[in-house]
Amino acid sequence: MPAMEVMCCALRNGTSSTEIIACATREGLMNANAQNVFRFATPFAENGGESRALAAMILCGFEPPAQQVEFTDPQTGKRYRVDFLGRTRDGRIVVVDLDGLVKYTDAQMMDGRTLGGVIDDERERSEGLKRAGVDVIVRIRMDDLHDLEGLKQRLARTGVPLRRR
Repeated sequence: MPAMEVMCCALRNGTSSTEIIACATREGLMNANAQNVFRFATPFAENGGESRALAAMILCGFEPPAQQVEFTDPQTGKRYRVDFLGRTRDGRIVVVDLDGLVKYTDAQMMDGRTLGGVIDDERERSEGLKRAGVDVIVRIRMDDLHDLEGLKQRLARTGVPLRRR
């Protein structure tokens, strides 16, 4: 997972995958694990936690999800961006959001809101996403990434698609 975090960060900061692969090859670092990281890393992971969550989902055998997809609530016009999005075989939209606890404890992220206000905003966001066509919202935390079997079972139950072999 740390390799995915580094690769996503490098891509997000403008380094091309071609440059990274060339360097890894020159240094003799190209192996099956590196190839998987290069295959699945994206510039769309906004932080290390999202990179780790992406790696965990891929290690669990799920299709690489779309990332940072935006939805507009048709009722309010508010726009919401989700961390990960997958479509089930029958077309349902499943969103997986990585919830950091910092948004509930860091004064800067709370932006003057009370804890209750932050929770109300999260509830409003979920309702807006549902009105915008999201069928299922799964919230995961960093702790969930330490139990890959549990994560796999939980996401599979919601219909997150597995990679076809």
